[in-house]
Parts: sequence; C-alpha cells; structure tokens
Amino acid sequence: MTTRLNFCPPLQRQPTPTTTQASARAEHGARAAPRVLAQVLAWCPQGALRALATAALAAGLAAPAAAQMFKDPVLQGLYQKDRFVELQSLARERLASQASDAQAVLALAVSALQGNDAPTRQAAIERAQACMAQQPQAAVCHYALGVVLGVQSMSEGLLKAARTSGTVKDALAQAHALEPAWYPARSALVEFYLLAPGMMGGSIARAQELARAAPTPEQARVLQARVDLQEGRSAAALQSLAPLLKTPDAGLADDAAQWGFAAASKLISEGQAAQAQPFLERLARDRPDSASGPYGLARVRAAEGAHAEALKLYDQAALAPDAARLPLDYRRGIALQELGRTADAKAAFTRFVGVGKGQKASLEDARKRLQALGG
Repeated sequence: MTTRLNFCPPLQRQPTPTTTQASARAEHGARAAPRVLAQVLAWCPQGALRALATAALAAGLAAPAAAQMFKDPVLQGLYQKDRFVELQSLARERLASQASDAQAVLALAVSALQGNDAPTRQAAIERAQACMAQQPQAAVCHYALGVVLGVQSMSEGLLKAARTSGTVKDALAQAHALEPAWYPARSALVEFYLLAPGMMGGSIARAQELARAAPTPEQARVLQARVDLQEGRSAAALQSLAPLLKTPDAGLADDAAQWGFAAASKLISEGQAAQAQPFLERLARDRPDSASGPYGLARVRAAEGAHAEALKLYDQAALAPDAARLPLDYRRGIALQELGRTADAKAAFTRFVGVGKGQKASLEDARKRLQALGG
C-alpha cells in the first residue's frame, strides 16, 4: 500500500505516480468506493482500475449541508453499513415501480461502483442519463452519470476516456452548480481537476479554488488537504486532517481518514515513518473498528525493524470488518520472512498471490519472494 511503477498513463498532467502513491490510493477506507473520485478518474490502466475499484471508485457523495450519501434515510442506512448488495437490490426494486426515483438512481450508481462489472455500470449510466433528461435540476442524476461514466470509459481504454472526459467533467460540474453545498459533488469535481490530465480539463488551480470556496471551514480544510496530498505535501495534509477524524459530519470524517491514511502510507514508503506515526495512532484510537490504524502502525513498526510487533498489529488489523481491502497477507509474509519463519511466510505469500488482488508490484514481489523461499 514501494519501487517505481507506471501506475497511470504518461499523458497525466502530474508526474507519473510511484508505487507508493498507487498503494496509498489502493489502501484507502472501505467506503472510499463511493467517496473518492481519485479512483474514478485516476485515468489508469484497466488492471490498476480493477484493483482500485474494490477500494474506492467514486467521489464523495452526500446530502446538501452534510456529507451523508442520501437524503433517503433507508438508502443512507444501507450505505452507512456498507450493505451494497441490498442497496442495489432496493434501488432496482424502486426503479421498477418508479423510474423517476432520483435517490434510487444514485443508489444504483453507488452500488455499481463496488466491483468491476461493466454491464452493471452501463445499466447505471443509462438510468442516470434518463434521470438527467427527466429531472435536469436534480444534482444526483448528473453526479451519478459523472462518476459511473468516468469508471466505465476508463475501463474501456484511454481513447474512450479521452472522448468522454468532457461529458464526465460537465456532469460533475453541473451537479456542483445545482447544489454547491453538497459536499460530494464539490469533492468529486476537486478530484477531477486534480487527477485528470490538463488536456482533459484537469487543473490544480481550479481544484484549489473549489476547496477554498467550500461552504464550511471543515470542508475547505479537508479539500485543501486533498490538494496537498496530490501535490506531495503529505505531512501538511496529515496536520490538516487529524483534527477532522472525529468531526460530526460522517462524510468529512471518512474522507479525513481515507486521505490521511493515504498520506501516512506515502510517508512510510518514503522512509518517513516517524512523521506518519502520530496520525496513525490517532486514527487507531478514533476509528477502532477500522483496520487502517493498526495496519498503518504495523507498517511503521516494520519500517523500524520491529517485525514481531508489526505481525501482532497485522493480526489485530485482520479482525476489523474492512480488513479484506488491505494486502495483509503480503505484509504478513514480509514480516514472517524477516523473522525467519519461512513456512509461515510461504503460506502468507501463497494466499496473497492466490487471491490475485492487490498492486501489480506487490503481487510480483510476492511471487519473487515465494520463489526465493522455494515455493
């Protein structure tokens, strides 16, 4: 979640991200899937997109004035509990009886971004387009189109992404224009400007403008931290995000946790684990049900050479409900190998490679380590 890897296309405006940056994106929070447009519009190859889709494939979504996903309490309840299969089922039922149900269209879009199923995404796109035609003033319809089309077109290749980038940007911009206080729409547009190449409409300056113009100081702070993270100012991002981990606004708190975890992971991989440790300690304390805190602290301990302590923390992280999103067996394997527990290390690497989910560089490294261990 540490060598250089061409993670995104060379045409990207920013320097090609390192594996460190790619890993930070992939090891975001569990509900980053419908929250972070970094993965929706990362303009990365299909393989990278597939790996990221399970972690975070959309923008921050929320109702006006608060960063919750839905105005509808039933849909919001399912979303908050990560019950995306039920969310998708309910969305389909509601749309079958009322095709103009904009909240159900949004639910269909959110649930479509939980995997790598192109037909499901295409169905969500068609529903969003119909929603826009029927309710042109409904921000959620434009938003749903923008985030799902961004993923779908990227999965079909860079040429398709280039052809549809204008449509994606326009949809996100219209969602924001219709409901400027809706944090998810603003967050999604910030992500687009940060991650899209300049030739496709990306602009750091526009992202910063949107961040500064956010309707609350908390929104402005978290979005500016996102800009800092993109620009390589990871320590500054952590300083801004740490106080927001327990903000009453759940959506903002989620973004603070996810982006902070990404910044901390980047610092660890750059040999600056000490700078990441205070944030990760706070993350573990403030979000005890998440694997991110103990996992990140395990990375810190491993960087210090304390592999036995790291292994205990990896085991603790494995107990969290969102543990499956993290490459725990890969990291366990490294710790076990360093401790001389060859058989256990081989078993961990074998599990990681067998599942086949994770960064390409990590999978390749695990295979090399297996070979060296005689596996």
